[in-house]
Parts: sequence; structure tokens; C-alpha cells
Amino acid sequence: MLRRLKYWRESARRSEALREEMELHLAEKAAELEADGMTPEGARAEARRRFGNVGLRQEESREIWMTRFWSELVQDIRYGCRTMAANKAFSALAVLSLALGIGANTAIFSLMESILLRSLPVADPESLVVLNWHSRPPKDGDKESVHVMHGLQGIFWPGSKGALVSGIFPYRAFETLREENPVFSTLFGYFNGHNETLAVRGQARQSASAMSVSTEYVTGEYFRGLGVSPAAGRLIESEDDRPGAAPVAVISFATSQNRLGGPSNAIGQPILVDNVPFTVVGVAPPEFFGVDPAAAPEIYLPLHTNLLVDGARAARIYGDENFYWIEMMGRLRPGVSMAQAQAVLAPRFHQWVASTATTDGERAKLPALILNPGAEGLGSLRRQYSKPLYVLLAMVGLILAAGCANIANLLLARAAARRREMAVRLSLGAGRLRVVRQLLTESLMLASLGGAFGVLFAIWGVRSLTFLLSNGQERFTLHAELNWDVLGVTAALSVVCGLLFGLAPAIQSTRPEVMPELKNGRGGGPHRRAQHVLAVAQIAAAFLILVAAGLFVRTLDKLHSVQLGYSRENILLFTVNARQAGHREPEIVTFYEDLRKRLESIPGVSSATLSHSSLISAGRAGPAIRGEMKIGAVTIDDAGVLAAGPRFLTTMQIPILAGREIDERDQRGSTPVAVISEELARTYFGNENPVGRRITLTDEKRDVEIVGVSANVRYGGLKDEEASSMTMWVAASQISPERMTYALHTAGDPLRYVQSVHEIVREADPRIPVTNVATQAAEIDRTISREITFAKLCTGFAVLALLMACVGLYGTMSYNVARQVGEIGIRMALGAQRGAVVWMVLRRVVLLAGVGLAISVPAALSASRLVKSFLFETEPNDPGTLALAGVVLLSATILAGYAPARRASRIDPLAALRQE
Repeated sequence: MLRRLKYWRESARRSEALREEMELHLAEKAAELEADGMTPEGARAEARRRFGNVGLRQEESREIWMTRFWSELVQDIRYGCRTMAANKAFSALAVLSLALGIGANTAIFSLMESILLRSLPVADPESLVVLNWHSRPPKDGDKESVHVMHGLQGIFWPGSKGALVSGIFPYRAFETLREENPVFSTLFGYFNGHNETLAVRGQARQSASAMSVSTEYVTGEYFRGLGVSPAAGRLIESEDDRPGAAPVAVISFATSQNRLGGPSNAIGQPILVDNVPFTVVGVAPPEFFGVDPAAAPEIYLPLHTNLLVDGARAARIYGDENFYWIEMMGRLRPGVSMAQAQAVLAPRFHQWVASTATTDGERAKLPALILNPGAEGLGSLRRQYSKPLYVLLAMVGLILAAGCANIANLLLARAAARRREMAVRLSLGAGRLRVVRQLLTESLMLASLGGAFGVLFAIWGVRSLTFLLSNGQERFTLHAELNWDVLGVTAALSVVCGLLFGLAPAIQSTRPEVMPELKNGRGGGPHRRAQHVLAVAQIAAAFLILVAAGLFVRTLDKLHSVQLGYSRENILLFTVNARQAGHREPEIVTFYEDLRKRLESIPGVSSATLSHSSLISAGRAGPAIRGEMKIGAVTIDDAGVLAAGPRFLTTMQIPILAGREIDERDQRGSTPVAVISEELARTYFGNENPVGRRITLTDEKRDVEIVGVSANVRYGGLKDEEASSMTMWVAASQISPERMTYALHTAGDPLRYVQSVHEIVREADPRIPVTNVATQAAEIDRTISREITFAKLCTGFAVLALLMACVGLYGTMSYNVARQVGEIGIRMALGAQRGAVVWMVLRRVVLLAGVGLAISVPAALSASRLVKSFLFETEPNDPGTLALAGVVLLSATILAGYAPARRASRIDPLAALRQE
């Protein structure tokens, strides 16, 4: 096969050699005729006449080449089929090992392709550029937070050397960079409006008419800059993005099908977004998901329509040069590189942002503009999943390598048994390259079958990985698929695997000395050494995966053992947002309270409460009260503030250590109250009783009275105990509530009450959708979904790798026992006991395992540092994990070697000596 591939690559040279050979033949024939008395011209003409059409003869020669190649290939395939049919158990094991290894690699690569390699479905994505900035962090150690960014709506992430990196800018910065821009043909902005309530006009009072949709506000140049064409109607234009313009909307293709009867029917339909009327003017194409693969908006609105949806709050941020909220992307002009654009725009941005700083501290931390490629869109998914996927890819790569070593081991054992056959074939004149090609064809057939079944396994694997990564999240946007690029990688991987595990056995099979093999047929020294090397490699790979699985399982166990301070079970959570349906103060407070009472009356619900977010997501939702809090002249640092309704502590089963909890008497107009945690009380009041004392809310210019002290709770996540131990609860009815998260303490499975919740909310107001429905246990597990996914996947990978190592070791020892039947028979004839024979075989197993561990332990100590960021309260070189992995591996290898050892101890000495 390799030789024929080389022939194809050198076809031009071979055609030239054929032409020269034919010309030489014609010249020789003409010389003979000329010697017989013909003239030179006549001799050349007669030679050509007798030879025939030169071009036709060349074509016939080429056909002979190809016919021979295809004929030999068919022979090799038929021979491979007969060999595989004659060794069904071996073939099935080989195909299964490859299918699992190739399928796992294909599944992981398909996720990587969808996150790291796939470009945005827009025109010329390579010319798109994302605008970011980086600066020193606002807070250095224990010093006060200082930065030119006074407020933000968006995300930031850590950069290199502790830098702060983000892609959000003030609107004035967007205007400054857009004016007279010589490097961008288009500069457009956008921001994620999160979830809004969508209702179709005329259906507002019908059941289940309202739904929560993800929204993106975009500037007028957004769609034109991306080069996107509508599936129906038109897209948002510059005229739509100005104050006072008619409110229009573009919806996603899926939303048009699910809510408005399809793209053609959607155009011109009136809708309500947070109770504000809009008109649908266009439908985005089905493949378009915006510029952030993690977001996938369902509705696009002109940027300035947030003045209608959010009101005065939105109006303030347009003129605030220190409030960062809008993201930007540009399309480079033809002939302009990203480096040139950086050189032009960075000084202009620096000059502008310097004018917004008011103190020396702010000037020392000015953001610096950086441009990044925008072909793949925003990098939120890449930042979240790239490192975990690389770790998983390394693990499945080890599994595939172990699978290849396993098959190579079995092929070597079979090659040893076929040494006499190969000696006969070679003695009869078979060429070694021909035999190697035949054996490689069989290996490639096995690999192709493994790849084909691996694709089926990968389909299931992709779905399972997506399910694990989504962990019940609504609108999970990561959807991998087996496209042609992924299938091409799978095909290449199958070929490489076939060559890897087939080449060494094929070469070994054709290297015997013919005469000794014909006389004896025994041997195997080189085979034995090669098999031992492969077995050691499998053991080492299995140990590495076992250690990784042990670290992740230990991390998960540590997280599950975290003391939350509140009930995990029998709590149903869901969110409603009455403000988006048009409810305003003071009526909205009454609405939320009446809804709580109706929910509490559901049979089986012992108590119901509400808060501005669930406990576990409180850190992401932000505090209920912003600004400084003081006790006298002392400022409270790092305390979380949560707005809670009546009976919150009772519903969550948080102990009350002093005073009372927030209840129905704490209403708007009554004395503002708060309950503080034990840690906050100990830190700022010492041994004094804090009940009755007051905390000043500086920004709101009011005091709250402490009415109770609760036990400490772990809110906002499971990993940072110090940041979540100081907590203050304020009465939800005494602030301006936005959306509210309800919590119901139920008898039995909380999900049995979901239907009743939907009915009660729909009766209260059908314009309000119920969102984020989950049990509290599921909500907590969602925060550690990465750890859960890693623990489950790595445990499965570890079992698979251990199984492959045991199968390989079993094959090696079975082969060794079969080759030593005579020696073992002699030993037993001379008085060796069965136990001694068993130990003789197991000693070699223990030795192989020991060598594998000696190689893999240092490698595990080095590689485990790469996963340190994934661990919690677990050291990468955890001795307990290393010891447990070693014990499991050693036990499994001894178990794998015991069957051949027991078989060896039962050899009949007389039969063995007679055979010898």
C-alpha cells in the first residue's frame, strides 16, 4: 500500500521512464532494420509500424499497473476478511477497543471544533476584530478599590500577570472610536440584555402566552457589519437605532417558528417586550446565533430601545463616561492588518480614557486597548471550556494509545504463533514487502471497522457530553455535531491507528530466519520483549488516568461535604419578574407578597418565601443594596447583602441564634430591619448583643435595625468560605424589588409541585413567565457541574483504561505461558509445586506492574500540576490518591495475570514433554 502511494506521487517520473524505455526499444528495432539494408528513415518508420501506436501502448502499460494494484488490494482485503473471520474473538476485541478509543477522541474533538475552531456563520469572518482592554486590577491587596471604571454591566476576566481584561466600554468610547475611523469599514456595538419577557399582542391574556427570551441590543450597523442577510423581512438599520424611532425587533429563526408561525408570518406582527410594544420587521437566518456562541439571542432590539424598556436607568448610562457596558466589534478595511488597526486606535482610546480619570490612582490604572481576532466570535466559551477539553483530550488520547498498544500486543502474540507460516511463505518466494503490505491491510481493515463503530459511539458520546456539560441549564448553547471536518479527523485517526498497531507486528512477522523456523517453529525473544514494553506502557497510561480520576472524585467528595448552613433537599426554586410585566411600586410589593401566600397554601408546601436570588447564586446576582455600610464610624467590608421575604430562615432551615427573622410585620413604611450572620456579629460587635443596633446604608441615606442573628451560611458558591460567611438579610418589601426567586419547602419530591406553581402564577398574571425552575439540590450541583462532569468522565475513562491494561497483560502472560509449556512441564516433572508455578507467572506480572508504576508515578506527579486549578482542598500530589491508584492497579494486574498462572499450574507434565 505504501509503495503504491509512492508510485502515485511519482507518476510523472514513471511516465517519463516508460516513454524513454519505449523510445529505446524503437531505436534498437530501427538499428536492426537498418543493419538489414534499410535506409535510416525507412527503418525508423518500419519500427514504428511494427511497434504500433506509442500512446496506446503507454495507456495499456498504465492499465496493467493499476489493474495489478487493484487486484492485489482485493486479494489482501479478501485475505484480511478470512483472517478476521477465523479469529472472531480477537477481531471483536480489537474493533471494540478501537471503537471506544476513536469514538471518545471523536466526541471530545467535536466539542473542541465547535468551541475553538468553528468560525461565525457570517461573511468573511477573518476580517472581524473584537475590541478588548486590559489594566491593572482595581484592588491591590488590602488597599481601597480604585479604577476609572466606576460601574459596569457585563463581564471581565483575569489576564496574564494578574491583569484585568474586559470587552465592555462606555458608550462615549464607542462614539469616539467610530468617528472618522480609517481602519474599520464598520464598527458596531451590542450588549446582552439578559432575559426579557416576550408576549405576542392579542395573546397577552391567553394561557402560557408569555415567555422569557434572551435579548441582545445592537447598534444600527450590527447586521451590516457582520454581513448577515435576513431569512425574511429586513434587519435592524441605522435609522432604527436612534431615540424616538419606531420600536422594531428582529427575532431568531427558531423563535419565529415556535411563537409566530414561521418566518413569513412573523413579519409585521406586534409583540410586547417587557410590556413595551414592538413590531417584528425581520427574521435572522437559521444558522446565525449572534457574535457570542455562549449567548444565542432569541430577539434583537435596536440599542436605543433600552430607553423604552429600562427607562431612566438606561438614559443615565449613555452619558456616563465611567460606566462600562457596551461591547464592540469591527470589520477591517481591505488591506489593513490587525496590527495596523491597533497602532491607530490604541493612542486614540488612551487619550479619551485618560480624560475620564479624576485621581492619580485612576490614572495609574488606565485601560489599554487591545484588538483580538473575531472570526470565532467572543471568547467566553473558549475561556470556560478550552482547558477542560484539553485535559479530556489528553485522557482519551491515552486511552486510544493504550488501545493501540493492546491490539499491537495481541498481534505480536499472533505473529509469534504464525512464524512458521511466514517462514513457509517466504521460502516459497513471497516478497517481504508484499507480506508486510498484506498484514498492514488487515490492520487497516480493523482500524476502519473500529473507526466506523467509533462514529456511532461518538454520536452517543457527544449527546452525553452535552447533557453533562449543560447540567440542566436552560438555553445551553454549546451544540457539537459530527460534521465533515470531524469525520475527516476520525478517518485520519483510524488510518494512523491502523499503522501504529499494525506496523511493528507486520515487520516482526517477516523477520524470522527461514530454516530454523521450518525446523522448529519456536522462538519469540524479540516478541517477548516488545510485548513486555507494550504491557508496561498500558499500565503506565492506566495509572495516569486512575490518578486523574482519583483527584477529581476526591475534589467532588470535598465539595459535597461542604457545610452549607441551610437545607439542600426538598426545596423548589423558581423566578418571576413582575416588573417586566408592567407592575410598579408600591403595587409590585403587594403582588409578590400575595403570590407568596398563595404558593404557601399549596397542599404539601410547609412554607414559602422569596428573595432577590437563590442562596447559591447570590454572588452572581449582585447585592440587594449597593454602596458602603457602616456601624457608627466603622465601615463593613466584604459583607453580602440579600433581600429576603418572610419566613426565609425557616424555609431554608437556617438556625436563628438571637432575636427574630424577617416576617410579615416588616413592610414598606415600617422600620427598616436586617438580620445578620454570626460571623458578621462576632467581627463588628464582639461579645455584645447586636440586636437593636443599627447599620447605616450610606448611599441610601437610611439606617436599618438589626432584629436577629442567624447561623453562618455558605452563599454564592461552595469554594470561598471567607467571602460568604458575613451575611446580612434585609426585608425584600422594604427595597425596590426587581425579579424575585421563590423557595418552597415541600414534602417529598419538589418537582411534583411545578405544575401547581405554573397554574398559580398564571392565575395571578398570565404575562409573567416562570423561569429557572429547579430544586435547590440541582441548583447547588450546577455550580460544581465541571467537577461533577470531570469525576464521572474520568471514572469511566479510568475503568476503560484499566480494563484495556488488564486485557493486554492477560494476552501477554497467556502468550508467555503458551511458549513455555515445555519448560513448565519439565519443572513440574522435576517436582515443582503448583503454587511455585503460579508464583513464577505472577512474579513476572508484579514485575511488569512495578516497572509501569516506576515510570508513571513521576509522570503523574508532573502532570497533576496541570489540573491544579480544577481541584478543591486537594493537592495535585495527594499521597492518598496516588496510593489508592497504585493499589487498584496492582490488584487488577494480579487478577489479570492469575488466570494464565492458574492455567500454567494445571499443565500435564507428560503431555507437555510428549509435545516437546
